[in-house]
Amino acid sequence: MAIVLWSCGSENGHDAVADSLAGSAPEIVLTAGTITSLTCKLDVSNGYEVYLPKTLSDSAQYPVLIFFTPNGKGRIPLEKYQPLADKWEFILVGSDYTKNGMDGNVAMNGANELVTDVKNRFNVDGARVYVSGFSGGARVAGGVALSRMDITGVICCSAAPPAVIAPRGYVGIAGLGDMNYLEMKKFQKAQTPGSALSELLVFDGKHEWPPVSVMENAMLMISLYQPGTAVSGNMVQMSDSLSANILAQCDSLNRISCLLENGLLESGIHAQRNLSGVGVLEDRFKKVSVSSCIVAEGKSWAKVETQESDLQKVLAESVLSRDTAWWRQNADSYFETTKTGPEKFMRQRLRGYTSLLCYTYANQAFGMQNIHAAEKLVKVYSIVDPSNSEWAVMEASLFMRLSMVEQATFSLDKAVSLGFTDRQRIEKDPVFGPALADPAFQVVLSKMN
Repeated sequence: MAIVLWSCGSENGHDAVADSLAGSAPEIVLTAGTITSLTCKLDVSNGYEVYLPKTLSDSAQYPVLIFFTPNGKGRIPLEKYQPLADKWEFILVGSDYTKNGMDGNVAMNGANELVTDVKNRFNVDGARVYVSGFSGGARVAGGVALSRMDITGVICCSAAPPAVIAPRGYVGIAGLGDMNYLEMKKFQKAQTPGSALSELLVFDGKHEWPPVSVMENAMLMISLYQPGTAVSGNMVQMSDSLSANILAQCDSLNRISCLLENGLLESGIHAQRNLSGVGVLEDRFKKVSVSSCIVAEGKSWAKVETQESDLQKVLAESVLSRDTAWWRQNADSYFETTKTGPEKFMRQRLRGYTSLLCYTYANQAFGMQNIHAAEKLVKVYSIVDPSNSEWAVMEASLFMRLSMVEQATFSLDKAVSLGFTDRQRIEKDPVFGPALADPAFQVVLSKMN
């Protein structure tokens, strides 16, 4: 069965690609500059989203960046990084299949099948096949890179890969307040210096997809690292743009710590080797690296990180052993501070760390049908991370298990007010089945996407 791709003019002036499988119908038309939902040819249950750059041409080959998310919503990173796809002429793909909680072998098989389908389906530059992911999706991306030799580079956001990626290019990205920041820093520190690209980029944020500007740095870094023979991309343009981006970001990082500015400059220099843009970075690095603040701030950040490891142990024990009254009285002392710099980010990370523990333990309690333990853990969760909608969804699930539909509806409405939008998840969860016919419950569902 032949897979055919061709281009033709469309009414809006962009190239359109018709994707047909001989003998099958209907035909799927992909329009450049828009996100389209597809399924793998060999498994229609393995769905994904694809974005083709606006400048698409049937005579050219393109780099591809394939995203894996923790919730199986591949459209999210495509919508966020679409401007980068157009600027640097990337095909972006986001998996709708892999997600947290899946069997590891099933997830890896689906991810590998997706990569193969994309390579067969589109005009991909074989020397520029990249994978990326956020949180649990980053672990999938790392696993895919380790399992196949046709991956050139990996961008892991908010979680470290399972093992060393080299000789493939690797860039890790983490918010300074991300609960997985220390994990990623330890992974980076353990890497053996060598010719392979291995860098860690940071930003002022928590457990979230990185800003567009930081993702652009990562995309340019893995693009400049080309062990194969690439037929796409202008190396000089990418090098100069990376240097300009880094210089523009240095001042904001320096306001947090000169140590962070120094690290970003060093990563930019490593990524570029002897390319055109490296000179301006080396000039600034020479000035920053000899600054007296480097040693002092290095000690300050290291001290805080040691303290963080000790506090994690205390909090992990307290989630299970302390009651809700204790948490209401003491939570702020662990998660809030008037200090700035490393202390502030440590407190943010501790909140995220404890929030994840509450989520994990509460799920385990539900799985064991231990409603009493689940109730306590959900309450602690709401105290630890009150702006997270997940505790309210769990609270609604708890009330449904107690046949309290009215209270469940109220809790789900709280989740919506905190940003919860996944209507499909609620409708597919059998726990909420008895409430679907309730008019008030349907009103809450109508507020979701």
